[in-house]
Amino acid sequence: MDKHNVLASSGYRNYIKDLNFVALIRNQIVGQTSILFCSGVLLIGISILTGILNTRFLGPEGYGIYSFVLAIISFLSIFFGFGFGSAGARLVALTPNEEREREVLGGSIFIGICISFLLSVTIFISSFFTDWIFKTNINRLLVLLSVIGGVLQLQLMIGQVCQGANRILELAVFNLLPKLWYLVALTIVVLVYDLNAFLALFLNFGSILIACLIMIRRLKPTFKNLNHSLKSLRKETKEYGFHVYIGSVADTSSYRLDNLFIASFVNTTSVGFYTLATTLTSPISTLSRSLSISLFKDFTKTKKIDKKVILFNLIWLAICTIFLVVAGEFIVVTFFSRKFLPVVPLILPLALAVFFQGMYQPFNMFLNAKGKGRELKQAALVEALFNVISNLVLIYLYGAMGAAISSAIAKAIELAFNIYFYKQTTKEVATYK
Repeated sequence: MDKHNVLASSGYRNYIKDLNFVALIRNQIVGQTSILFCSGVLLIGISILTGILNTRFLGPEGYGIYSFVLAIISFLSIFFGFGFGSAGARLVALTPNEEREREVLGGSIFIGICISFLLSVTIFISSFFTDWIFKTNINRLLVLLSVIGGVLQLQLMIGQVCQGANRILELAVFNLLPKLWYLVALTIVVLVYDLNAFLALFLNFGSILIACLIMIRRLKPTFKNLNHSLKSLRKETKEYGFHVYIGSVADTSSYRLDNLFIASFVNTTSVGFYTLATTLTSPISTLSRSLSISLFKDFTKTKKIDKKVILFNLIWLAICTIFLVVAGEFIVVTFFSRKFLPVVPLILPLALAVFFQGMYQPFNMFLNAKGKGRELKQAALVEALFNVISNLVLIYLYGAMGAAISSAIAKAIELAFNIYFYKQTTKEVATYK
């Protein structure tokens, strides 16, 4: 065989090897996405069952209190984290060495525990002002729940580092376990005891705490070289994570103001209706987020998002949105009773909000993988400003429906920003490579 043929044969073998490698990567992504999606579907089913138990045994008023207390604690949680979770996820994704990865995991979890403690203290302090601000009677609930309410930050940290480490199976299980245990605990309680808002909330947070402890054991973090890990995390947080944090605080806090404004301008019962509508529509973006998380580590190396991913995401979201809008009333009446019919009109605008949210998931994950914290912060600040103004005006005028309309417009704005910065980033990548 002459030299030309040898080179051609060698090139062909390398081409086939590359194809096989690409196929292997894609098959892995499909498998991981399927795992996350299936766990998400199970999570939806479990959430519906827990929703049925909570709404039927707490009633509209009790469920409204449950939802409002959960909204308060979740809202306070937004201001913690300080970008360490995002920084930890990216550091883990970029770490090629398994031992070093365990060290970063250890540093991240240590920070997560510290931040959880700070959140618990803040919940306790806030309990003395909440009733005065919102004209409610939940002070005692917040005091009691402050002991374990801070676990929300540890849960967030563990989820983010699992994503960065591409530990998709562990992430899927971690997402599922708290809700599964919560369902089991709720079922036992309603059979032998009268359910109330405090007990429902305590079981919720308790289930999360148990799942966090099990997952920490599963991840096998090491606290060796803790100072070095903490220095690396601080550096990554300063350069990337803190920008994401500022944007996230502005975006999420303004987005979560809806529940607080509804409680202030209307009542806690309307908060319950709005929360249930959100619970029904949020699963629409489950597959979008599952796919994007599976691609996160791959995005750190690729130049752009495959167009097939974007098209598939669009078709899936459109089908889910149309189905839920058409079947919404049947679902509400069948599973939650006619007492919750005020939920039905809220489904259309909230379904559109989740549609837009699902559409920007791949773009947002790509930007995170590329460390575009400043760009994400800019987008979030603009959306936050819109959220605050629109929530104040629309909720005052139209109640829960105003909040739903505001959410739909805000998520459309966020989608536009993500697409814009994605295009800017792909141009940069093409230029430098």
